[in-house]
Amino acid sequence: MIRGIYTASAGMLCETIRQDIIANNLANVDTAGFKTDMAVFKELPTMNIKRVNESIYPPNPFRKTPTIGQLGTGSVLDEVYTNFAAGKMQHTGNKLDVAIDNKNAFFVVESANGELKYSRDGIFTLDADGFLTNMSGDYVMALAEGTNPADGGLIVNAEGERALELQRIQIAGNTAEIDTQGRVVVDGEGQFVLAAGIASDRKAFRKEGANKFTRAYGEVALSDTGFRPGYVEKPNVSVIEQMVKMIEVSRAYEANSKSVQAHDSLIDKAVNTVGASRR
Repeated sequence: MIRGIYTASAGMLCETIRQDIIANNLANVDTAGFKTDMAVFKELPTMNIKRVNESIYPPNPFRKTPTIGQLGTGSVLDEVYTNFAAGKMQHTGNKLDVAIDNKNAFFVVESANGELKYSRDGIFTLDADGFLTNMSGDYVMALAEGTNPADGGLIVNAEGERALELQRIQIAGNTAEIDTQGRVVVDGEGQFVLAAGIASDRKAFRKEGANKFTRAYGEVALSDTGFRPGYVEKPNVSVIEQMVKMIEVSRAYEANSKSVQAHDSLIDKAVNTVGASRR
């Protein structure tokens, strides 16, 4: 009975984690470039239930007592998996908005402390100093002058060190727009080329915040990809699917809760009724 309480409570903890992840997905249905998270759980070791004070006939040297069944011991969180499927493209008409055609590539941005990040958020704007930034205030990075994206190369090597020279985009002009080649055209002249990164294993990108990723391991290579000016990538969140999952979580949590109450009632009867001493 005690084991039943532990098993059911483990299920309640897992459903609480699922609820938090689903709630975060629903909270970002309007966040550009957001990727849905999913919880992956694993089963805890299963225990064999055997009869005591009873031997097997005929005798078996490997099985001393008969097995009558198995007992599950619950589940536990294994990992939080990010679904990197591309979201729908939405036309905005903004000359500084851009989306990446390659579903595996990411914009390369730089935080204020100089650390490289990766994002699918293509809503760009100019800060007070004329630098091209995303909505989080990170600097959008471009290739150094003379670098051709078709030549490939590594942005970050396996040791996590920068292997390619990048630069921030500072615009000094009256008009600026981004074309299909990723060039930032200022007053009719292409001055910068956006840097796009790609990893052989997308699990190497770990989510940081809502729509930014950081490199966890491996190399990040330069991606030669096309761009869609005037478009932004919407999150790949299905509101209906997430709401259905939220209902599933609620029902599973309630079922585990009732299981805990049932086991608690059995323990109460075992202690206060069956095991009560009578004189």
